[in-house]
Order: sequence, then C-alpha cells, then structure tokens
Amino acid sequence: MKLFPASLAVLLTTALMGCMLFPGPEERALRKNPSFREGYEDGCAAAGGGANPREQPYRDDALYNSDAAYRSGWNDGHSVCRSQTNTPASPGGNPALSGMPGTN
Repeated sequence: MKLFPASLAVLLTTALMGCMLFPGPEERALRKNPSFREGYEDGCAAAGGGANPREQPYRDDALYNSDAAYRSGWNDGHSVCRSQTNTPASPGGNPALSGMPGTN
C-alpha cells in the first residue's frame, strides 16, 4: 500500500513533464513570435549577469508589462539560462542561441 503514493507521484510528475516537453499549438505560436525571441534573449542575458548588471538593462519593463510574448520569453530565457549558468560547464554552448525553444 505504501507503493501507491510513490507510484502516483511518479505518474503525475511524468504527465506534467510531458506537457512541458510537448507544448500545444498556442505555446508553439507564441514561441515563434519575434517578441518572445527578444524576451528570451534579454532574460538569458539577465540570468548571466556579468560584472556589473546595472551597466546594461536586460529587460524592457514597458514591453514586459504590455506584451505577453515578450514576458513569456523573458521568463523562459531567464529560467533556462540561470539554471545552465548555475551548473558546471555544459557542452551545449551559448544557451541564448542553442537552448531557445522553437529554434530546432
């Protein structure tokens, strides 16, 4: 009986991961939007930081607040690139170029 909760947790986790790996048509269309790509690049740049992150703004706040595609791209780029910069060097290269969804 103790195996049931663990099995259910694994099943739910797998189902949720499937939804993230295989986006629906709306998500795919959003990712092709130029604003999404711009937001992704800005979010990735913000995640990388640099010596002085105040030297260059990495988010267009007006666009972030008004454009859902830019906001979604910025959040995705920041999340992906932050996780990649917090891990040992990966063979994937620049995540802003190689990890952007919809470029494959």
